[in-house]
Amino acid sequence: MSKRKKIIYILLILGFSAIEFPGILIAGKRITPTIFGFPFLYGYLICCWMYMCSVLFYAWRTGWGRCKFTLGKKVD
Repeated sequence: MSKRKKIIYILLILGFSAIEFPGILIAGKRITPTIFGFPFLYGYLICCWMYMCSVLFYAWRTGWGRCKFTLGKKVD
């Protein structure tokens, strides 16, 4: 596996972990902060969404999921 693929996998795992983090619900109930003028939970999810879109765009631009074939043999 190439270094670029490892970086993309790590970035995706971090993004999914941030989206699924349950502590955000606890922190959001204690105070009423805002992010970009939105309530904390909505702002947090929008930031996570923007992060994941940028990681997936990077993966798409670098050809992350494409298989390379040479003379009928798969090459990493």
